[in-house]
Amino acid sequence: MAAALREIERQVLGEIWTSDEPYRNLVHLCDGIGHRFGGSASEHAAAEFLERKLREYGLEQVRLEEFPVYSWERGECFFALSAPVERSFSALAMPYSGTADLEGVIVDVGAGEAEDFGRLGERVRGAIVLTDAESDVPGVERSHRADKYRRAVEAGAIACVFTNRNPGMLRITGALYARNPGGDAPLDHTAPIPGLGISYEAGEMIRRLAGLGELRGRIRARNRVFRSHAFNVVADVPGDGSTHQLVLAGAHYDGHDIAQGAIDNGAGAVVALELARVLAPHAGRFLRTVRLVWFACEELGLLGSWYHCDRYEHVDQNELLGFMLNLDGAGRGQGGSEQVTVTGDPALARYFSRLAEQLQYPFTVRDRISPHSDHFPFFLKGYPTATLQSRDATQGMIGRGWGHTEADTVDKVTQRGLQMSTALAARLLLRLASEEHLPASRRGSDEVRQVLVEAGLADVLEHHWGRANRIA
Repeated sequence: MAAALREIERQVLGEIWTSDEPYRNLVHLCDGIGHRFGGSASEHAAAEFLERKLREYGLEQVRLEEFPVYSWERGECFFALSAPVERSFSALAMPYSGTADLEGVIVDVGAGEAEDFGRLGERVRGAIVLTDAESDVPGVERSHRADKYRRAVEAGAIACVFTNRNPGMLRITGALYARNPGGDAPLDHTAPIPGLGISYEAGEMIRRLAGLGELRGRIRARNRVFRSHAFNVVADVPGDGSTHQLVLAGAHYDGHDIAQGAIDNGAGAVVALELARVLAPHAGRFLRTVRLVWFACEELGLLGSWYHCDRYEHVDQNELLGFMLNLDGAGRGQGGSEQVTVTGDPALARYFSRLAEQLQYPFTVRDRISPHSDHFPFFLKGYPTATLQSRDATQGMIGRGWGHTEADTVDKVTQRGLQMSTALAARLLLRLASEEHLPASRRGSDEVRQVLVEAGLADVLEHHWGRANRIA
């Protein structure tokens, strides 16, 4: 079996390194189709494209998995200071912001961490909050946008303005959460207060102007939430039939409506598509079926991965999920800086560290729990998960870098980066699909809760923003 696996690996790597197919697919997704915002016509067109390419690559077990969503349509957005000077700023309404006309004091909560809100206390109530959108740098992880927004809502703010921390006149975006989770009307799925994104330069100017006196701001927004549908795309590369256990690799293909979403996560989506192309000729030659999934609506709260993960609770023993590899972040950068992040599992981290030695291709391995990508619903259900990313895509930048801004475009992605991530992902999947026993088993709900408690993340069980955006 080892010799056969090595031969498959050589053929797969040869295909990867002698083709520009993933880059051409990326250009079509981004330049040809566009942003792929969840629930939009652009997203639906991308799903049809993915399905067509998978069948072109020779896969027969391909399907579109439709699910209901509340989508969002951008309208007017106006943001200005009325004091200490009158000044308007270019701003973006964040997804799920509704209609608003309001004015109030602006309170700067800085990084927007819990201690920042605690320090300001009642000053936030009835105010427009100004906060950093992202403040994490390599080695230092800070709160997600959704956590800062939730703190603003719970503190009684009337709006939340997020400032980008990367220079370049780039307004930043990111979805907010529903005011009435489980409701059955568009208003229920509209955010409780407006959220706006502004550029680093606008944020710095506002903070300088605070030295002249009390800041007051005006916001006018006209946006629409509406019921729609979205598609996950699912394709199987069958195993040899000796087990019903699956190894899953998934990437979200949706983006934000302000940009092409090439880095986040068009690159990961075409890496998954290239995996389908190079593995398809070897169907039936490894132990486990490799299931590839392109998730919709990750940017709106992991909606596609929540939906797909649920299916494994309701199927018979013919589909046993054994492992999930998330490709959110794969294929970015120049290549050669790949990283595998396991989710709260030291034994799994040791497994991938050994693989890094065996494959003669060093890659970083770390153990960290993030509630903000498509692996997380699977982690909560107890499945072993890991995420493959390229670490150099945001080098020298804060947070997502170009991501969630208008600058998330095809020119930020390289063919070499796509090839190197695909090569590593393929080799990892071939090993996982061929191991006699997978390196980790499914955990029970109590074990998952304990892992979250030890990581200081127990509150995500009650407050995860993606659950708030799901249709019950």
